[in-house]
Amino acid sequence: MSFIETFGWSNRAGLPSVPDMDRDRPATELSSAPAPRLAPRRAPGLLLAAALALVASLAAWLAERSALVVSPLILALLAGWLAAALGLVPRAAGVGLAWACRPLLRGAIVLLGFRLGTDELAALGARGLLALAAVVVGTIAGTHWLCRRLRLAPDFAWLLAAGHAICGAAAVAAVDAVLRPRERDAALAVALVTLAGTVVMLACPLLARVTGMEPAAYGFWVGGSVHEVAQAIAAGYAAGESQGAVASVVKLARVGFLIPLGLLLACVVARHRGAGAGRLAIPWFVLGFAATAVLRASFEWPAPVLAILDGVCRFAMATAMAALGAQISLRALVDAGARPWLATVAATLLVSGLAFTASRFLS
Repeated sequence: MSFIETFGWSNRAGLPSVPDMDRDRPATELSSAPAPRLAPRRAPGLLLAAALALVASLAAWLAERSALVVSPLILALLAGWLAAALGLVPRAAGVGLAWACRPLLRGAIVLLGFRLGTDELAALGARGLLALAAVVVGTIAGTHWLCRRLRLAPDFAWLLAAGHAICGAAAVAAVDAVLRPRERDAALAVALVTLAGTVVMLACPLLARVTGMEPAAYGFWVGGSVHEVAQAIAAGYAAGESQGAVASVVKLARVGFLIPLGLLLACVVARHRGAGAGRLAIPWFVLGFAATAVLRASFEWPAPVLAILDGVCRFAMATAMAALGAQISLRALVDAGARPWLATVAATLLVSGLAFTASRFLS
């Protein structure tokens, strides 16, 4: 049995097909068609998502000043969802919202590479990196296997597995760029992963007090199991400064697994399609993430420059989360049925259990 068959890929694989009517048209006719002017059509949706992101970021800043750490990404997602539920999202915003969910989010992932430096990797050491790799690989394999047993779509299984194993919505976006699944599958995966990460973020500090975990072990557990970067940092520092520092390092190192995941999926998709032998379509933002990570590690960057890049990355991600929230309906979450929810709970328990075991192994 091949690798593709093992992981349950269907003949569709979530890849777009060329319509027959366009396939049969001459190339000159296709190239002479006027290109639609999308920039003005994106403005309403982008402005709406940016406004919601700004409100969410301001609310998170005010909460932080009150000693309450809240992820602006979560607030932005909730703000977008609330705006849609109240009927405040006009139909004209659709194009801009869709653009924010894909190109803008992928651009933010490129900037995310500036957070990953050699200091973070060196602080973990060889044993830490191997343990973290085991957590990521085990979560991806276990979640994918479970989703297939629950008869969920192969593309959705990859989306959910990557979101839990690496870095939440950013990892879902990475897989989405390679597989091109149905829009509702990507939106559902982002919603479920974000909700699960929020629950874990709130539960980790409480469990730390009950179990009496050492600071280093707790930091590794949080960084290795909480989904979003902001969620992991919040959960880490909620228990103390040293716990937050370790959680930040582990989480940023975990984000680095976006690179091998993108390469793996690109290889699998290229092989499955059976077209263009030797041609490998690697997502541009995966290469961009690798390039910015290399640039970050190559020399010492001025702190103000890194702060500006980090601020742009955070706001772009918040804007993308607001756009995603505006396209998620409560009915869609309910109509999805119990199986995606069951898979999400199981995946969350799996990554938490693996990270907890690894933290005990390292301590």
